[in-house]
Amino acid sequence: MWLFLGRPFQSVTANNLLKMKTNKNTGVIISLAVLLVSALLYISGVGGNRGATIIVGKEPLADLPVSKISAIVIADETSTLTLKRAEKQWVVVSRKGYPADPDRIENFVKTFTEMKALRELSAGAEQLNRIGLKQGTRVTFRDDKGNSIHTLTLGKELSAPGSENQQSAMGRGGFPDRRFVMVDGDRTSITVVDQTFSNATSGPADWLDKSFFKIEKPNAIEVIYNGNESTNSWKITKTSDVADWKLDGKLPEGKELDAAQAPTSAFSSPAFNDLADDAEKAALEQNATQIKINTSEGFEYALRVGESNEGTDKIIAVKITAEFPEKRTPGENETEEDKKKLDEEWASAQQALKDKLANEQKFTKHAYRVSSYTVDSVLKKRSELIKDVEEGAITPPSGGNLPIPFQNPPPQE
Repeated sequence: MWLFLGRPFQSVTANNLLKMKTNKNTGVIISLAVLLVSALLYISGVGGNRGATIIVGKEPLADLPVSKISAIVIADETSTLTLKRAEKQWVVVSRKGYPADPDRIENFVKTFTEMKALRELSAGAEQLNRIGLKQGTRVTFRDDKGNSIHTLTLGKELSAPGSENQQSAMGRGGFPDRRFVMVDGDRTSITVVDQTFSNATSGPADWLDKSFFKIEKPNAIEVIYNGNESTNSWKITKTSDVADWKLDGKLPEGKELDAAQAPTSAFSSPAFNDLADDAEKAALEQNATQIKINTSEGFEYALRVGESNEGTDKIIAVKITAEFPEKRTPGENETEEDKKKLDEEWASAQQALKDKLANEQKFTKHAYRVSSYTVDSVLKKRSELIKDVEEGAITPPSGGNLPIPFQNPPPQE
């Protein structure tokens, strides 16, 4: 009886123990699974940035996956700049996708991969402002899905300890050569590195590709003023690359072109500061001064010049066209060998001109802000290009015997 009654009792107790053991094992397995998933998330970066290992003397971002960077965001207290990797090039988003300076971007990223940790430290929340990391410039590298690869907060700049211009964390001193950096917002990942990141600016104009058109071998330059200023218009021309410039139109008696004042190398190496805004571009269609320049190689540049809405800059827009000969005119007495060689050289030169035209026509889509001196040397009045004929100038005789030059007498014997 007791044995019978006891067996069920023993059986229940065993089942309970088995369940307790099973539940305990299940809990352990679940805990291990959670830890494993967390570790995988940490390693893969899905659960957030891994951060960077700060070791004095080493480059904390040496392993930055540069090829995976699809966007760079630079944000400070006043503005935010976004650079984006497009299909063929980097672009400045806030300038309607205008090409960015590829060399500047490459060097910018390189300063982060090559920066070396000089000191490792951590800081409390109340200390971040003292070293410039509470409101510092933030540089974020993003992948093609918009995820942050790393965010670097740039703090105050410093000078080398013991230098004459040593700068404290409070900002005194000058000539800094290092800077506080915090990696991924982690107050335990703060370091002083051997870079100042002076090019970490949020101004869009700083990042534009500043390559521009260049006018070479001009043989005709014309400035056309509007309205009451039209009488100040002028045009100069020359018949060959080695000929003298001539001022079109009749000159007053005793007057001639002042070649020293003529802008004969206009726009030989122009530069622009920024893109014009839509209002400035539209204003060029009304009463803009026109500049037309032709070259001996067949190019024609038609520029319109206006005023900027702010500052002293000028606004310019350019249209570029060209006409090239279809074939070379052979010289007299050319051998077949010479003709073949000259034809090949001519074809190569013509292709270079066509490439130049194709490259420069991309500048016709925008209007640009340029420094006033870029156009001031061209925007002269006709009267400023005229001078008095120099008195005492010797006019060579039209014919007959030329005068015998002065000679020393022969030595006396």
